[in-house]
Amino acid sequence: MLPAVAKAPVDALTFLKARPQIAAMNNMREVAQPATSPRRLQYVEATPTSGNALEPTGGLPEITNDFSMDSESNSWEQPHETILEFLRRLPVADPATARVGPWLWVRCSKELQDWNGSHDLGAFMEMTEPLLGSLLEQRGIVEQQNPGKAVGTITRKMGPYRDQLEIDLLSAATRHSLTSGKWMLFPMSDDLPLVWCLVAEATAAGKLGPVSKVGTWEPAHATKPTVICVYTKDFSDLTDVRRVLSNLNDLNIVDRAAKISYKCDAYTQMGIMSDNPYKLRASLYSSEEVRNDQVKYKDGAIIRLKTKNGAMEEFLST
Repeated sequence: MLPAVAKAPVDALTFLKARPQIAAMNNMREVAQPATSPRRLQYVEATPTSGNALEPTGGLPEITNDFSMDSESNSWEQPHETILEFLRRLPVADPATARVGPWLWVRCSKELQDWNGSHDLGAFMEMTEPLLGSLLEQRGIVEQQNPGKAVGTITRKMGPYRDQLEIDLLSAATRHSLTSGKWMLFPMSDDLPLVWCLVAEATAAGKLGPVSKVGTWEPAHATKPTVICVYTKDFSDLTDVRRVLSNLNDLNIVDRAAKISYKCDAYTQMGIMSDNPYKLRASLYSSEEVRNDQVKYKDGAIIRLKTKNGAMEEFLST
């Protein structure tokens, strides 16, 4: 896994409007947020694009149906307990919750019915490692052919090779059923309990994707954000990716003032962070691109707006 550096917090978002969900959770104030806390979500630009060190290193959710709902279970799935009981049992901001492991999971049985999370990670890695190595070799050739040129010049000359690498990696991910991905949120500590409560409740109700997870308490969380991952089944299914983002908007967790990123689990498994030697963009989509319809479908393939002049590049989604 490549090293990454967290960025400083940016201005707080001014949302969390009055809504029915809040009224319904009045009996959870001790879990979600103290009554005296301001209703402003503190976010930082700690996305895959900015390379925050808190990015999850375990990309694929472990989809199982046989876990037990005892006092130490870090997962929720109906009908063993209600989602509110789960949130009370394992309050995300409580240091004691870390006893169950690094993550808390909410799994929606309804969404999991047509997705078993099966994938061939070994075959995928075997296919992609030579592709990554070939790009680094090509960069060495370009550098030899352009002695003394600035790094930016070399990076620009590598553009076509880098674009082809992205196409090949995403095609390989699809071929080996490694298609899951996630919208990534990075709330600060004051807002984490409420944001996780809203995400968990919406996931349980089938309004988001099949799985969501949040990092459990760590000492650094007092000054740094905690990651929440909201998964979708298929990064190439832009309709579903957009649906989940829209529902996060409806929860007032994310709006047009917030820029969050979507990353495919294939990149997470390969350790592709923002500071990667291949100069690949670590996130597939930003919320801004999805909202502005800058990612599209065409004849079973995804086309992405990749350059400032509006040129499109395709990668196969089948």
